[in-house]
Amino acid sequence: MKTSINKAIVVLLLLVAQSVFSQTFLKVTDSSNPIVSDPGNPVSSYTGAAWIDFNNDGLLDLYACRKVLYKNTGGGNFVKVNTALNFATNVLSTSWADYNNDGFIDCYVVSTVNSSSALYKNNGDETFTRITTGDIGDSAYSTGWGCTWGDYNNDGYVDLVIAAANNFGVVNHPTRFFHNNGDGTFKKIDTTHFALTLAPYTVPTFSDYDMDGDMDLFIGSGPAGTLARDYNYRNLLVETSVPYLSRLDTGILGTDLVDGQNYSFIDYDNDGDLDAYLTNYRSGTPNHLYRNEGNGFYRKMTAAEAGVLVSDMASSLANVWADFDNDGDLDCYVTNDGSVFSRYYSNNGDGSFSRIDSIAVREPGPRYGAVAGDYDNDGDVDLFVAGALQTKALYQNVSSIGNKWISVKCTGMNSNKSAIGARVRVKATINGQGRWQMREINSQNSFNSMSMLNVHFGLGNAATIDSMIVEWPRSSRQVFTNVSVNSKYNLIEGQNLVSGIEPLEGNIPDRFELEQNYPNPFNPITKIEFSLKAGGDVTLKVYDGLGRIVETLVDQNLNAGRYSVTFNGNGLSSGIYFYKLLSEAGESVRKMLLVK
Repeated sequence: MKTSINKAIVVLLLLVAQSVFSQTFLKVTDSSNPIVSDPGNPVSSYTGAAWIDFNNDGLLDLYACRKVLYKNTGGGNFVKVNTALNFATNVLSTSWADYNNDGFIDCYVVSTVNSSSALYKNNGDETFTRITTGDIGDSAYSTGWGCTWGDYNNDGYVDLVIAAANNFGVVNHPTRFFHNNGDGTFKKIDTTHFALTLAPYTVPTFSDYDMDGDMDLFIGSGPAGTLARDYNYRNLLVETSVPYLSRLDTGILGTDLVDGQNYSFIDYDNDGDLDAYLTNYRSGTPNHLYRNEGNGFYRKMTAAEAGVLVSDMASSLANVWADFDNDGDLDCYVTNDGSVFSRYYSNNGDGSFSRIDSIAVREPGPRYGAVAGDYDNDGDVDLFVAGALQTKALYQNVSSIGNKWISVKCTGMNSNKSAIGARVRVKATINGQGRWQMREINSQNSFNSMSMLNVHFGLGNAATIDSMIVEWPRSSRQVFTNVSVNSKYNLIEGQNLVSGIEPLEGNIPDRFELEQNYPNPFNPITKIEFSLKAGGDVTLKVYDGLGRIVETLVDQNLNAGRYSVTFNGNGLSSGIYFYKLLSEAGESVRKMLLVK
């Protein structure tokens, strides 16, 4: 009898796992999609990628090293963009941020080939200009392996670090450090340890690991075959009022012997502080998970505590963290060099992880960078993997679990425009228990790659978000309550939280107008645009055929202008729906058709 019960439990657990994880990702194979049809890079190219919205249209675009920028045209479709970026050859790494705070995200690319690394200024018209003047434009400073943006001195402008991997025999200078002068120019800093020392630097990452209000720096050592300390630095700005990156010589993050590739700082256990995960390249050395135990003390997790996440061994490169199943905790995806399969680890919610082998993203390498981003705006996080030849791939997250979510695009005003270094916390009741989650925004969080800057939270079965706290890099703090789920939000520092609303460029409209949604019919995403001749209180609500409110898209005071808002029909049945715009100037109603 006991044996039968045990077998029944095993079968039930397998069925539950299958319902949760089967068909979570779908490998995109449409040859009309250039991301799919373009060949991968040569073997041992070690390239990365980035999900970014380079034209501010609310859709994530993809920059794939070595040299292709793909514009997202909606509906899962992409086209190549002919820009100056496409002439940046042999690019390994990329990092994006709005370095001049003009509202358009800019790009730095790094190559081990002299004169191929460069800063590209976004002109705001879907073109880029390579910066060739000043310290930042000097090709003698440019070769390297990885790069990252971060505001290390908290002046509201992002600074740049270019890691130089001297162990590969193609870079013969220290890591480069450029201070942003705030006027579009940069000054090279030569007084910091890593800017004076030759070493096998790999991927740099800015993160406020001790959460004291300044950005610290972590650079994988990557000695490729041996073990050594990584080049990790604590920022002393808060302690001394002078920004200085001092090498960590104590604690496990300063003394552990590793073959480090890239660090990710994440709150994997939802306890409110930043933990660290490091991929190791040396065969026979597992990847490391460092749990933040408080007061700046980190402890390395064992296999008995974290499971296969820290016991699997391969030549690992990227580690990408996102709540792929929207259940309220962060999962992890790891790429491996050689013919070893990539690995997907599901967070069990108790500090441990399970490796899911029956999932599309688990394919053999060699694979290098990987990036997470919701490119189809359906509320779950998709994945692009940079690989060699035919091992690169685009995966659409097609999970049908029905878990709730939110996405927040943060824009700094007093802080840097890209909000790098900001932390967002949300509290929601999931499975009957209140749970806090936290994310930090940074510009290099994978191997030679960066995932989307938008902050994404999975919320399980939560009905609403009880509290949201946003901590901006320059010490300001905002609190919001009763935030609706299953929505995209835009948040400008110091202003109200806006649900999916994007201001459109142009003159002040001469009339009040609600336009027809597009596409229509739609499944499940559509955009609704409206014009306001005068400012005032505005509501935009969606109703079903029985007149019941499905979702409130807008409920706030807006200035005169044109606006666009995204509606997500995920979880709704096919049919006719109505949307109604109400303002002090009048009201307007239109209908739309959801077809699944």
